[in-house]
Amino acid sequence: MIEEDIAFVLISALTIGSAIIALEARQVVYGAIALAFSFLGVAGLFIVLDATFVALFQIIVYVGAIAVLILFTVMLVTKGTEEEAEREPVKPMGVIIAIVIIVLVGAVAAVSNLSSWYPVSAFSGSYLVSGIGSLMTSQYAVPLEILALILGASVVGALTLARTDKE
Repeated sequence: MIEEDIAFVLISALTIGSAIIALEARQVVYGAIALAFSFLGVAGLFIVLDATFVALFQIIVYVGAIAVLILFTVMLVTKGTEEEAEREPVKPMGVIIAIVIIVLVGAVAAVSNLSSWYPVSAFSGSYLVSGIGSLMTSQYAVPLEILALILGASVVGALTLARTDKE
């Protein structure tokens, strides 16, 4: 039990830290890379919660598709290198508000009994990776293929928009 708690705290720190870096990054490429690490942290949290299929889906879709698409779009659209932006000073009131929110959320989590809401025996076999995989390849095969075509068309559209004509 203590190992899960340590893993949760470390992965949460990675997720929150990389999300803050993604928001505060002055260069878009560094922000996109930090966003990918934030997505990986969310996948790690799903692994800690023993939701392996959701974690793999998070890695494949968000890290593998969305973050890479953002990186490629940024690299294709930006013509030159970005100038180094000046960093603004940290506003103390924002830090105080963030600390108050963290303390309040921690206090609510400490006094709540969320772990007793869903016992482990409440999950059936349809939540396992094999059950979800068989549903994706049988009942939801056509919507999955349509989604793949839409994502492929969006990549082609982004490449077409970012293309520069050489004259």
